[in-house]
Amino acid sequence: MRISTYNRILLATVAPVAALAITGTAHAQAATQAAQDAASSAPESGLADIVVTARRTGENLQVVPVAVTALSAATLEQRQVTQVTDLMRTAPSLSIGTGGTGPASIVYLAIRGQAQNSPNSFSDAAVGIYIDGVYVGRPIVGNLGFLDPASAEVLRGPQGTLFGRNTTGGALNLTTTQPKLNTTEGYMKVGFGNYSQVVTEGVVNVPLGDELAVRFAGRYNKRDGYYPNPFEATPNGAIKGEYYGRGALKWAPSSIPLTLNVVGDYTHYRDSGNPTAVSAINPAGPLASFYGISQAVRSGALPGSTPIPALGGLLAGTFANFSQGPLGPVTQYLNPEFATDAQKATLLSQDWRTSYGSPRTGVPALDNSFNFNEAYSLTGNLAVDLGDVTVKSITGYRHSNTLDNLDLSGTGTGVGAFLSIYRQHQFSEELQVSGKTGNLQYIFGGIYFREAGDENSKSAIFFNTPIATGGDNTFASFVSTSKGLFAQLYYNVTDTVRLTGGIRYTWDTRQIDRQGTTPFLPRPGQPFTCQAGPNAGKPTPTGLAQPNSGCHNAESASFRYPAWTAGVDFKISPDVFLYAKTSGASNSGGFNARPVPPPYSSSFKPESVRDVEAGFKGEFFDRHLRTNLAVFHAWQNNVQRIINATFVDSTNTTRLTQFVTNAGKARTYGFEFEGTVVPWTGMEVGTSVAYLHAKYAAGSRFESQIVGAATVVVDRSGEPITQAPKWTANVSLTQTLDVGSGELKLHGDYSYISSRYYDFFTTGNPAQAAAVAIANEASRVRAYGLLNLQATYTFKDPAIEVTVWGKNVANKANFTNVFNSYTGLGATVQYQGAPRTYGATVKYSF
Repeated sequence: MRISTYNRILLATVAPVAALAITGTAHAQAATQAAQDAASSAPESGLADIVVTARRTGENLQVVPVAVTALSAATLEQRQVTQVTDLMRTAPSLSIGTGGTGPASIVYLAIRGQAQNSPNSFSDAAVGIYIDGVYVGRPIVGNLGFLDPASAEVLRGPQGTLFGRNTTGGALNLTTTQPKLNTTEGYMKVGFGNYSQVVTEGVVNVPLGDELAVRFAGRYNKRDGYYPNPFEATPNGAIKGEYYGRGALKWAPSSIPLTLNVVGDYTHYRDSGNPTAVSAINPAGPLASFYGISQAVRSGALPGSTPIPALGGLLAGTFANFSQGPLGPVTQYLNPEFATDAQKATLLSQDWRTSYGSPRTGVPALDNSFNFNEAYSLTGNLAVDLGDVTVKSITGYRHSNTLDNLDLSGTGTGVGAFLSIYRQHQFSEELQVSGKTGNLQYIFGGIYFREAGDENSKSAIFFNTPIATGGDNTFASFVSTSKGLFAQLYYNVTDTVRLTGGIRYTWDTRQIDRQGTTPFLPRPGQPFTCQAGPNAGKPTPTGLAQPNSGCHNAESASFRYPAWTAGVDFKISPDVFLYAKTSGASNSGGFNARPVPPPYSSSFKPESVRDVEAGFKGEFFDRHLRTNLAVFHAWQNNVQRIINATFVDSTNTTRLTQFVTNAGKARTYGFEFEGTVVPWTGMEVGTSVAYLHAKYAAGSRFESQIVGAATVVVDRSGEPITQAPKWTANVSLTQTLDVGSGELKLHGDYSYISSRYYDFFTTGNPAQAAAVAIANEASRVRAYGLLNLQATYTFKDPAIEVTVWGKNVANKANFTNVFNSYTGLGATVQYQGAPRTYGATVKYSF
């Protein structure tokens, strides 16, 4: 859909609602504006009110029957939250992975163990991201940067009634700062940091009369890479240029009771690729075997003319170029965090940041490591106050184009590499009607969502060997639509007792057309063949590779399901609030675009979850202490999980793939505590801690595996749930002091997340049991804690703010994701998080 088409749709949506507004007499702001402008009713030295929009309207956090972490713009800046992944340091039960085999812009979100561990173009995340009310369909572009934010809310547990797109685990509700009427303001900021980082940022708000205002924000960011790579000219992770701009318009006419906010943004990002840290190498796998032959030939220990019996008599010399690095054992590439004491003596580097990901294929698209993301969006929020009834329209369009490539082993060999290209555009329209009559409050409405695009993955394995497969050129286009109707009611039985009930019904349609071809890199005279459909394994009808191959394998499916919630809450006193509720939601089924080996299916079913939750929220000691507690138990069916695999196809060719499958039933329970205390004037201490118990239901996950020529049924119910850390915790301290002609604010925070698996497998082959155990341990991201510090001095006149900051100041090794192919290609790798960074910024406000 083109922007011009979007504009026509936006106008068609706005016009009838605006006409309806003329009959009204009152004028109200949208709920998000209420959240931004809400004034504190707290004592001067106590805790301020926090207004959240967790139920799509502005409410005090302490009387909302939802487990939610709310962060204001000031808190986001204070906690150095600059992108979505940083939210993991601020909220309990939240696990966020990034990068890995996906682009740097991807996020792998998990709340309370509910996750989709590798959402792509054909499967959805269990935790939805919403920006100014608009659902972000693709987590591939989910690691959004925060520029001039208004607030961020982390909603935990199913949110399927009011947030309708597959929020089985929770939702991130992000809002940007709206233009302000009758106010001219803004700021300019410039910052410098280690790794030659330079950041410039600016915001300006300009009123255009009494009823109209505009606001513009922009940022530029660049820095050197965190991760030295001896095989690359540029360290991995270098931001070669990040450009982000946003413009917003607000119209609030006095003659008619409406408020219109229109926001458009654009982002352009490019870096030098994800780092790769080897956590385990299989001594009996193809990587180690081919590496050993290559090293022996290169060192002269093995003549190139020597035949290799285990490889059908192939000559040793044909493997000489498989390894590109210095002579030495293959274990020299292990990351020091995973090496034994004996192995550490032979490592090429003792620095946990070092990466050796560098394919040497001769194909520039694969050899030149990079991530690229370009995206833009346009959003319209229209709120009309008709007295006792408010009508709201939320219209959104988003477009993204994302690319990334990666070496899959991090050993300077040709064991495997890929390039992926993701293109997507989406349109959504949501209409809400809310109001109050007597003791009854209500909100109801409907939503339409449509997205389309394509995904292309070019991959190959065993480069520079005579058994190189040539790889795959997977390509599929897709169209997905979702329609939903919802209603939620709140009834005040008394002044202190309230009942809540809500329901949504959703109709989803998925369409896919697989057009992939094999191979990606053909040998001379080798034909392209279709990957799927009626011509699978046959030469392409046109003789060309995708997307002009003539190969088609079109499928479609429809899914329908309800989401619901029911609860009761009690206001025991003005400062103590209790609630209990139960909820249910579903995550759409879909199709796999990449090859799926038997006995797995090319499609997967919807995932569903239901839970019960009880909570306590209280304020004590003249609002100097705030404590919020939630306990929960959830039941999850048809769990959607990703599988990384190599398999031998019908032509006896080894192929690499990744796909989604359903994985039985899961049960989770735990608690979350958040507290804030003001022990003395100027000091604020915040903390949170969460415990999570997550496991598959006994006997719920059986899988048929092919062992030799036989089919073996394996019980995988004893495996740990991936992305489900048992403990998460954080603590922050902020001291504010009047010093001289300004204010000094000292802040420190520490966040901890216990170990969590990103992959786990149970094999039915006793001969593989030992190797699988090693692979499972290498796929566990170990526990770590990060310490951040910041000091800010603000001059009263002029309004200049100077900040000195540091992140991960202890330089703690941390890892963000895993690719496990220990029993396939022969290695498991993890991906490094950011090391110690520090710098300073100067900000001038007007």
